Amino acid sequence: MNGEILVELDDLLGAERELTDLLTRLRADEQEARSLYARLQNWKGHSANVLKNQIETFFEDMSRRIIEIEQQKLELVRYVQLMRQVDSMP
Repeated sequence: MNGEILVELDDLLGAERELTDLLTRLRADEQEARSLYARLQNWKGHSANVLKNQIETFFEDMSRRIIEIEQQKLELVRYVQLMRQVDSMP
């Protein structure tokens, strides 16, 4: 039984690392997109407003997804802690 839990725990720790890497990449991409968006502030007209609205919607969606992934990661961390406690029980 111990070996099975350790394998699962290793898999969970790998998933946690992958989520951390994903969050890092998402945040970097968001920063780059915001930098590009800042350049659009000088654009005028209907097309510029449509594009700005689309980009703002994108930022809202990205922020929501980052929050969801952070919550999933926290749940995973809690589960890993539980698995460690269970593994250390006699």
